[in-house]
Amino acid sequence: MDHLKLHPSELLQQMRERRPLVQCLQNMVSMDITANLLLALGASPAMVSSPDETPEFLPKADVLYVNMGTLTPQRIAEIEVATREAQRTGKPWVLDPVACGSTSSRKAQCVAAMQCRPTIVRGNASEIVALAEACAKYEGGAETSAI
Repeated sequence: MDHLKLHPSELLQQMRERRPLVQCLQNMVSMDITANLLLALGASPAMVSSPDETPEFLPKADVLYVNMGTLTPQRIAEIEVATREAQRTGKPWVLDPVACGSTSSRKAQCVAAMQCRPTIVRGNASEIVALAEACAKYEGGAETSAI
């Protein structure tokens, strides 16, 4: 926890020196924005989402970032493979529960992702509240302590 004692500028400098490889499962709306932001911060984004590639690629990455926007059957399969692989290997990963409260299907997919124990949940207040409520209502699913 010593890293919590550092000034944000020191953390940014450390990240730029390390140049972490970030595997991103992004929606089409925010893919270029996320890539450019990660590049500006000194990280190296990789938009690798294929379920066939993820088991081979994820061990090379430093972290996985999963954006739950634009869910399709293909994207759901990509997310399931990536989050299970991150959990299996202990790879840190970030869940962005985009519009979690907007539909019951989306809530269910976000709860399913929570079962793989993300390291960080990044969202706005309404997304976090919707996710917490959905996890609390889900019987036999994700522990609400993970939120």
